[in-house]
Amino acid sequence: MDHNSLLLARAAMEKAGTHGRAMPVGHPHEMLATEMAHGMDVSGAGRPGGEKGHGEMFVPGKNLLPHRVEKGDPLRFFAREGEDPLGGAFEGKIAVHPGMGGVPVLPEDKEARLERLVETPCQDRKLAYVHVPFCDTHCLYCSFFQNPYRREAGASYADALIRELGLWKGRPVQEREPVHAVYLGGGTPTALAPEDLGRILGAIQGALPLANDCEFTVEGRAANLTPELIEAALKNGVNRFSLGVQSFDTGIRRAMGRSLDQEELVRRIKLLQSYEQASIVVDLIYGLPGQSMEKWEEDLRIARSLGLDGLDCYQLGVHRGSPLAKAIEAGRVPPAADAPQMGEMFAASVRILETAFYRRLSVNHWGRTPRERNIYNLYTRAGVSCLGFGPGAGGSLHGDMTYNIRDFGRWKDMVEADRKPVGMLLAPVPLAELNKSITESLEQGRLDMPMLEGLCERQGYPGLSRAGELGALTAPLLEQWSRCGLLAPVDSSYLLTVAGQFWYVNLTQLLIEYIDEQREA
Repeated sequence: MDHNSLLLARAAMEKAGTHGRAMPVGHPHEMLATEMAHGMDVSGAGRPGGEKGHGEMFVPGKNLLPHRVEKGDPLRFFAREGEDPLGGAFEGKIAVHPGMGGVPVLPEDKEARLERLVETPCQDRKLAYVHVPFCDTHCLYCSFFQNPYRREAGASYADALIRELGLWKGRPVQEREPVHAVYLGGGTPTALAPEDLGRILGAIQGALPLANDCEFTVEGRAANLTPELIEAALKNGVNRFSLGVQSFDTGIRRAMGRSLDQEELVRRIKLLQSYEQASIVVDLIYGLPGQSMEKWEEDLRIARSLGLDGLDCYQLGVHRGSPLAKAIEAGRVPPAADAPQMGEMFAASVRILETAFYRRLSVNHWGRTPRERNIYNLYTRAGVSCLGFGPGAGGSLHGDMTYNIRDFGRWKDMVEADRKPVGMLLAPVPLAELNKSITESLEQGRLDMPMLEGLCERQGYPGLSRAGELGALTAPLLEQWSRCGLLAPVDSSYLLTVAGQFWYVNLTQLLIEYIDEQREA
């Protein structure tokens, strides 16, 4: 589950009046989300993978900075000299889903462009994201709460979603080429009644051409894990569960609004494990109020002791207007950790999990057994086409980004009128393929310069297509980052140091903007 990540565009999109101009978009699970919006009612929603996002929502300060492109200030790209890179390389983590951006398609052109996209089959890999807009409770740290779960609303949602799955049935973009990963995010998919979840999962299998080895993920909360719900998921093809545990510490969990204590939480996870039919991945968050280094290391120890298939470690994001931000401002809970403290927590997770021989799947994702592949999250970063379903779902078609209408009632009305509820469409920016490749590479802890040079040559990018042009353009920035301890040169490429991994969102977005700005100059 990618829960600091990934929703894809925020209300700032519409307010900025960006028609016809390239627009940075800031996942899910994220990215969230990281990171997300949809339709002409862009007040925030679900991104492929549930990654949570940026825009206007982050509290400025030491931890997360609302990101603004300020051209004309070349120094903004460079790290601080003479600082401990782990905690002080930048003023703060910029709040953006890196590499995502586009040019808004005018409303009068949207339907014709969407029709062309739908009639074009995907060339290789393909994903599907289903957004479930309900939660049982509103957790203190979350600013992405949409709707409280009600059984009748859940049943109505399931009916409409099943209908939406059929709207593009027979169309090349949905029918041709197999779907390699399906992700049910939200929201909390496990909040649904078992029969409604089962109906949705069965409809997905009937409507989408799932690959034989398709990764089929349901994200959710351990509090919902009953035998009835688990069996409804497993009987309908689910082979991966992503659980938002966040912390095993009962005191921290209660302060954040989580219902289960540590003992019951562990019992529910073991119940799911007892079926031995799916990969089980747990999300943990570091930097929570009241979370010391000792408590963070204890969270990691408990996670390791459970024999999970995978583990994701995310930095806390304090979002403007969230219950957590208000509680901190009112003094009801302690402040979140600052950047140096979070950097040390991140480094501790790397050290502990490497010592335990976990496989590094990406900066935040770790695998312990061969069951955990993390396909959806990796393919999302690579810009693979993704079919989006549900109110607020983000998707992508051949490089264009799609955003379903977020409002449940409006989404449902459009579906019942047999209209695909895409409210916003973004065409790709000129360097879209390069941006996606940079994002994918840095997400996996490296910067593969020969691969990027080859891509520029194949794409014929002006000013970047000849041998050595990309390297020469980026050398001043990459060399400075190396001096500051963020990158380690390896032949003609770079590996991210632990500090570079901690700041990889900054590195990704700043490198993309640096290339764009320097190429124009």
